[in-house]
Amino acid sequence: MLGESGEVTKSSLNELIRQALDASAHKPTSLEVYDSVTQRVLFFRDRQIYAAAEIADGQFTPTSIRDFIVGATQMSFPRAYWYELNTKILHSLLVVSQKKPALRVMTNLVDLDTLLDRIEAEGKSSIVAATRDDFFALLRYEKGKVAALCMELSSSTPREGSFREEFLVKAYTRSAETPLTISLYEDFLVSYAPDAKNLPESFNGRFEDVFLSKPPVVVLRFKEREIGRWEVDRQRLRIGRTPDNDIVIDNLAVSRLHALIEEEKGGYFLRDCDSLNGTEVNGNRISRRKLEDGDEITIAKHTILFRVQGGHDVPEPETMAGFDQTMIFQRSALGTTPLNPPAPPHAPAVTSTKASDDVRTATLNAVDAKRAPRLVVHTEFGERVIEIEDDAVVIGKDMDADVHVAGIFVAGRHAEITRENGRTILRRLGGLRPVKVGGRNVKEVELKNNDEIQIGDESFVFQE
Repeated sequence: MLGESGEVTKSSLNELIRQALDASAHKPTSLEVYDSVTQRVLFFRDRQIYAAAEIADGQFTPTSIRDFIVGATQMSFPRAYWYELNTKILHSLLVVSQKKPALRVMTNLVDLDTLLDRIEAEGKSSIVAATRDDFFALLRYEKGKVAALCMELSSSTPREGSFREEFLVKAYTRSAETPLTISLYEDFLVSYAPDAKNLPESFNGRFEDVFLSKPPVVVLRFKEREIGRWEVDRQRLRIGRTPDNDIVIDNLAVSRLHALIEEEKGGYFLRDCDSLNGTEVNGNRISRRKLEDGDEITIAKHTILFRVQGGHDVPEPETMAGFDQTMIFQRSALGTTPLNPPAPPHAPAVTSTKASDDVRTATLNAVDAKRAPRLVVHTEFGERVIEIEDDAVVIGKDMDADVHVAGIFVAGRHAEITRENGRTILRRLGGLRPVKVGGRNVKEVELKNNDEIQIGDESFVFQE
């Protein structure tokens, strides 16, 4: 524990966040604000606020940084602790707060010893969490070996015996009268908060000015007459001719999906979606461009004015290495964490009761819900995940490419990945560097699950 505070007020919260932020320059940290009902947690690393979560009734829920700041000032006589974290514990807490468990069952319906034996025998990388409104513990496995133990936020825990033994003793003791909830996690990919921003080292302002400012507004006009206005209060705003768009422009010169306004780490970008007649910003045709206050977007005969409502812009530093990775931890720091999390298990060893079968079946059905195909991009900082939806994913040297690949003989738009009639197609567009899938040179190919794509020294993995 690095420090604690008495009652947290609106005026003191800013200083608490700053202390935890500064401490994270050396090791990951967390700031926990709690009252008798709820815990709210901010996670920090490398002087950046990465993620936030709320804990109620022993269950984690991911939140925005804005929600943390607002919620912390509305709690009843809240207190605060801030901690230095082991990297594996930080990552494990993010997994528990963000991912759906492959199994969730009460301790009276599971043999916990047998469950851990199964993980070890099968060499799985898993996180087992035992929770209740007054208790929290997690045990982390990497390839069947115990790697970390974390128990009871806001308290220190004596380390006696093995991590497994300590976890089991605590879980069995706590569940003797009232059952605990046991959750098994096998998907280790985590992400930063949706409103995370790049904070330069020179930043010394108030965090509420950064995270509580109102979202930008776009105003649609035709011949100087205002048609409508919208707040950019979501990660993506669709502009096009058809009714399924957020901003509908009923003009034949406008494509069905013409352009997107996208929020990315506190900045807002306009992207043309390969429209027939193009998109302009301040009279210049663009493919992708960062928007500034007062920019005027032209689509056909319509204009869209982009306005920032308030708050203070945070200048983006020249480099913020690793921050825009979805997987925010280096693989070396996580030991043997797999890139491809295994599919949800069939039946971890639970007692043969109908209740446990019903719980497991319902949970696994939820986990198996269909998700968009994705491209996992290897970087020196971890893995960045890009979902492949209706828009093409462009790979190349251009700075506005979705996946940037540098190097001689790499074209600005070297390759693209598109969705066509339920299939995912990779096409080489230009450049002298070959595009390889599974070690074979390709010009056009349908991608299959776990196909490895290679362009020069860069490699990516396609996942369905």
